[in-house]
Amino acid sequence: MMYYVFQTMLFQLLFLMVYDLFLKKDTFFNYNRAYLLVTSVLSFAIPFVKIEGFNNIIPSNYIVALPEVFVGNTGQAISKVKSFKGFWSTSVMTITNLYILVSVVMLVFFLIKLIKIVRIIAVNPKTKEDDLTIVHLKNSDSAFTFFNYVCLGEALSVDQIQHVLAHERSHANDKHTLDLLWFEILKIGFWCNPLVYLYQNRISNLHEYIADHNAVKIGETEYYQQLLQQVFSVKNCAFINPFFKQSLIKKRIIMLQKSKSNQTHLIKYLLIIPMVLGMLVYSSCSNQDTESEILDNNQVLQPIMTIIEDVDVEDKRSAELDVPFSKLDQSPMFEACLSITDKSEQKQCFSDQVTRHIATNFNTKLGKDLDLEKGVKRINAMFRIDKDGLVYDVKARAPHPDLETEAIRVINSLPKITPAMHEGKTVNVTYALPIIFKIN
Repeated sequence: MMYYVFQTMLFQLLFLMVYDLFLKKDTFFNYNRAYLLVTSVLSFAIPFVKIEGFNNIIPSNYIVALPEVFVGNTGQAISKVKSFKGFWSTSVMTITNLYILVSVVMLVFFLIKLIKIVRIIAVNPKTKEDDLTIVHLKNSDSAFTFFNYVCLGEALSVDQIQHVLAHERSHANDKHTLDLLWFEILKIGFWCNPLVYLYQNRISNLHEYIADHNAVKIGETEYYQQLLQQVFSVKNCAFINPFFKQSLIKKRIIMLQKSKSNQTHLIKYLLIIPMVLGMLVYSSCSNQDTESEILDNNQVLQPIMTIIEDVDVEDKRSAELDVPFSKLDQSPMFEACLSITDKSEQKQCFSDQVTRHIATNFNTKLGKDLDLEKGVKRINAMFRIDKDGLVYDVKARAPHPDLETEAIRVINSLPKITPAMHEGKTVNVTYALPIIFKIN
């Protein structure tokens, strides 16, 4: 979930950067509106798209990550890990509940604002004008639009009403309220994402530019005068289109005075094509669908898992396939695991057998023999299981060379393993194995 949120925010940031740098200053307001709406949807959809063809474009160097094996004072070490895992699980649950609580609060505030708008429309007198419903606000000089309801304060002058109505009619005809409601929904579900608020700000400004360019046709000079006059009271609500908005008046005047952008500038919208392709490649190659799988009860976080293609021709153990680990027909298995058919249980059994073998056969006297300092020594090991089920290419890194040698010896002593299978063929698998050596 966290990786999905990260991808979404990354994609939104890139889309907004392109908008601010290349598109924002042009007068293609309707194209810009479409760009913001489409990219806001794409940023949430692309992380779900996994194109296998893209996954083969970039060589993958991911490995199957086994949980830590504790040797030495294992009881104490494992107890600490279990304690941390319990703390971690509790913390994640607390954060999740807090996030949901804030979302519920955001939803309540949204409903309160929505009810206020509906009440304003309900209690004030209304008249029909073409396909619009004009709501006459008593003792008010406000002006705003909500769907096809144009709310006009009775304190507005006749000239003001003429220009304001033309402006608000554009909001209603172009369904701008739907855009704002879309981003209100995103704010409820992703309230901690600041980019959603930036999106809503950009689309709200565009709405005003679009409405201004439609309304100015009835009288440019008079319309400028209306914008330059003292700003009247405004309803503070994110999903309505208010006419008088002080912070935006200057920008609206500037955009009205700008010459129309050259049509050749439309080519800049093609930037979205390489951007989306790059995002699809990134999303497809991330292989995050296996990130949540857990191989051992003592493990807190599970890294990415996939099969590596072994290209060592001289060793004649090159893999024929490069397949996500989750799609294996059969995981590598020890003899004790052969009767298991469930894929997740196969992985668990394999992990348990490796842990048991390392913990039983590792020379725990090395700490005393080498006169190593007390504490925890971490050994990072890597090994491969070939298509015949044999362990090979064992490597290790540790604070002392003798610890590396011992880790390599123990891993090489693993009994023969039934190799992994995919579509009726055996494949090579590469594993990473962290060993925690507790020295008293």
